[in-house]
Amino acid sequence: MKKEHLIIIGNGMATGRLLSEITALDADRYEITVFDQEPHGSYNRIMLSPVLAEEMTAKEIVIHSADWFASHNITLHTNDPIVSIDRDNKAVTSLRGVTANYDKLVMATGSEPALPAAARDCTLNGILSFRNMRDVQRIKSHANNSEHALVIGGGLLGLEAAYGLRKQGVHVTVLHRGEWLLNRQLDEAAGKLLQAELERRGINIVLGKEVTAFKGAQHISSVSLSDGSELNVQQVVIAIGIVPHTELAERAGLECQRGVHVNNCMQTSDENIYALGECCQFGDDTFGLVAPIWDQTRVLGNLLCDDGSHRFEVNPTATKLKISGIDLYSAGEYLDSDDTDAVVFNDRLRGTYKKLLFRNDHLVGTVLYGAVQDGNWYFDLIQNKQNTRAIRPHIIFGRAFSEKKSATGTDTERTTLAAAS
Repeated sequence: MKKEHLIIIGNGMATGRLLSEITALDADRYEITVFDQEPHGSYNRIMLSPVLAEEMTAKEIVIHSADWFASHNITLHTNDPIVSIDRDNKAVTSLRGVTANYDKLVMATGSEPALPAAARDCTLNGILSFRNMRDVQRIKSHANNSEHALVIGGGLLGLEAAYGLRKQGVHVTVLHRGEWLLNRQLDEAAGKLLQAELERRGINIVLGKEVTAFKGAQHISSVSLSDGSELNVQQVVIAIGIVPHTELAERAGLECQRGVHVNNCMQTSDENIYALGECCQFGDDTFGLVAPIWDQTRVLGNLLCDDGSHRFEVNPTATKLKISGIDLYSAGEYLDSDDTDAVVFNDRLRGTYKKLLFRNDHLVGTVLYGAVQDGNWYFDLIQNKQNTRAIRPHIIFGRAFSEKKSATGTDTERTTLAAAS
């Protein structure tokens, strides 16, 4: 029998993981074709920061090489993105004019970097994004001729870019419009600890300001800030967030808002087309972290190759920062609210900070800085929605201490800890 043809648009991390799911579940189920705008096989984008910092090589972050695709009889078109989808005839057409019919189509088109207003019509050289392998190569190339670089954005990606540039020997300033760094993952106390450590490493931090203008003849030479001051820079890296790539889906008439709308089976408004990763939207949520995207690939892999019983739902996520020597962990909620109780341990001498947030005896969030060894345990307690009343007096001191206390404690304590294990 002729196999169904599965076409996947995009070859990022979501596609790499989905292909691993499909080949593990039913490798012979489909004829598979992948179209991608990049020239590589799939690679681990979240490890671009260590590549920029020269702590890893590009080869080390490859997920599936061209040889892997060939060995699994999967057709890969590189440097050839899909430009149109004909839903009536169930066909796609690529930039190079390749037309192929599909039985099932997966959109994994990813996202584009969000840009500050001042950069949207700016054509100066030296203003870069940090999203793919080509960006890493361009940033490193510009770093060779830059004395001072500006990184716009004090989130995870921006700080990792700043660290990578500093490792290249460039003076770096991070500009962040928030009141503290990583203000979507950390509370203010942990954000200030992080800032102090980065400043000790020679990275200048400017908070509460934005760029109002980029200046230069052909190449960037300075930026104007919202307080009227100016910075002389020879390179700018923008890392203020992402925008789901929906243009192709919109042209095809699929339902889109901020992202391509999907249901809990990752199905779009067309029953034969699915979407996953940074391009999709489920309810009000879009996705930029790995954990929910991995959940999406499990759901879709199960639907395509198994009984289709899995359903996607949004769960708490954990965050780590990929900067050598900085231990940071955040999971679930991170800001105090009227209906949460906070337990805080702050050892300024050792530079460690721990905060746990509880709601009705359930752990709902944690922020850890400098001592993160219990992060996964706290995350399990959050995900499993365990009642923690019995171990509340000593949970802040970590799993080992809590288990020691529980060994001589009540049956309730022992049961709670066992359930979280």
